[in-house]
Amino acid sequence: MAFLDLPTLVIENIFSYLTYDEIAKNRLVSKSFNEICMTLLNRGFLMIERRHALALKSVKAQLPRRESERRYHPLARHCDILTSIETRISMLNMTYSKFIDNGLCCFIPGRVIDEIRRVLHIVESSKQPPRAHEVLQELRDISSMAIEHFDDKISPAFRKRLQEGAQVAARPTHTIGEGGTFGAMAPLAVHSEMVQLRQRSLLTAKLSLYLRAQYKTLYKRMVDYKRIAWMQSRSIRELTRRQKDQDATIADLKKRIEQELTHTNQATSSKGIAAAAASNDGSSGQPLRHFGSQIKLDLSVLPIGTSKRNSKSLPNIKPRKPLIKLPSLSDDEPSTSTPRKTLSKMRCTTDEIRYLSNISKKRTNPGDEEVEAKKMKRE
Repeated sequence: MAFLDLPTLVIENIFSYLTYDEIAKNRLVSKSFNEICMTLLNRGFLMIERRHALALKSVKAQLPRRESERRYHPLARHCDILTSIETRISMLNMTYSKFIDNGLCCFIPGRVIDEIRRVLHIVESSKQPPRAHEVLQELRDISSMAIEHFDDKISPAFRKRLQEGAQVAARPTHTIGEGGTFGAMAPLAVHSEMVQLRQRSLLTAKLSLYLRAQYKTLYKRMVDYKRIAWMQSRSIRELTRRQKDQDATIADLKKRIEQELTHTNQATSSKGIAAAAASNDGSSGQPLRHFGSQIKLDLSVLPIGTSKRNSKSLPNIKPRKPLIKLPSLSDDEPSTSTPRKTLSKMRCTTDEIRYLSNISKKRTNPGDEEVEAKKMKRE
């Protein structure tokens, strides 16, 4: 099997292991090799342009806005090198892009692509690259030589071909055959159509890159949302488990409280029934007695001669005996005294009780107390 019988993708993959300078030299092998190498050179120049644009954008985003602060920034040399490369790439575009778009040639100097790749690798990999004139010396030399050689040796023939194509397009030829008249398409129209297709392919490539970046961001967000949802579901399961445990403990406590309440109610009801039965038995066994003989009055509680106010109002009154035994109607002793004497004693005791109660409640003035004392003496 011949090498050129392989699929185009396989051949391009094999050529990708070579440098662009070697790819440009292999154009001399054959027409098929020339076509494959032309596509690889044009693609390499477009890829190096895109890579440079991304690197310059990222470096400028990290630099400060003030020009005076940029000089002392660690990325100042990176920015200088990338700016110089940008001028070289723009000069190469101005030289080759017109003829590449028209399909007359490809990006011929493959060594320039290799040198730009080398400089970009230095800028991207090193934190402190060398100065711009040291790194870009080789690139400036070979790019200037390539531009001068193309302008002097190659571009005049391409310009002449473009002029001839324009004239042919202005005067379209017609061939008359048996079936009628047929018009031949000019080469310039074919080239313009190829240019349009190339522009469309570039736009689709840019769109695919943009969509790929958007897909990456959306996928990252989706992963974050899944992680958050998993954490929330785990917390919900934990909270439901705790709630079930709390419900079980509450039910257990309610059951215990109800049991204790029932036990206490039963105990109190049994005690009340026993007390009622005992009271009924005692009332039936013992007869009612008259409590008049057991009544005794404790006069020591009354404020007689104790407080300061009473001591001023009653200086001559002495506290009486605290206990006074009232005459009992149920006494079994025979009454030897006469009825008049008993009545007088009862009056004296009632007057004394009334007097003491008036002293304790009303607290009258000393004049009234002396009058009351005189009355008691008279009686």
